[in-house]
Amino acid sequence: RKTCDCWSAECGWCSDEKCRVSHDLTAKSSNGIDVNSTIKWVNLNTVFFFDGNGDMIGSFRFNRKGIFLTGCVKCRTPRPLPGGEEGVFYWSVVFEGSELVLYISGEEHWRQELVGECAERYSDIQEFAFGDIGCDGVWYEVEGQMVSGSHFTDN
Repeated sequence: RKTCDCWSAECGWCSDEKCRVSHDLTAKSSNGIDVNSTIKWVNLNTVFFFDGNGDMIGSFRFNRKGIFLTGCVKCRTPRPLPGGEEGVFYWSVVFEGSELVLYISGEEHWRQELVGECAERYSDIQEFAFGDIGCDGVWYEVEGQMVSGSHFTDN
């Protein structure tokens, strides 16, 4: 499915459920969020996280220079992201226990343990949405684990 941004008037600045995906991201059975999109030096790829009440918890944002988890931690990438050039990459955001992990092209590139208030805040992710990626990216819906809003299309 296309990664059309929820941060628009049409999607009510991410408040409209039609622009979000229902998924318990922190469940042990979750495979995370898998996306194919362009990773740039300046522009960020953003995944917004929402709790069971539909309230925004925060966001995971990254580009080739840095990784940012709003409201909790701000981390720099431990090493350059793959390929030196901007390009299209397959990436995944996954919770493994209390750790948030970014995989790019199947290789682990960042891991951050969430503790205290941050761990508590992010333990109830029930929905997610995309921002800053545009409709050129593609995300992969896991049947039986994810239910996408009507805004998402395959073309």
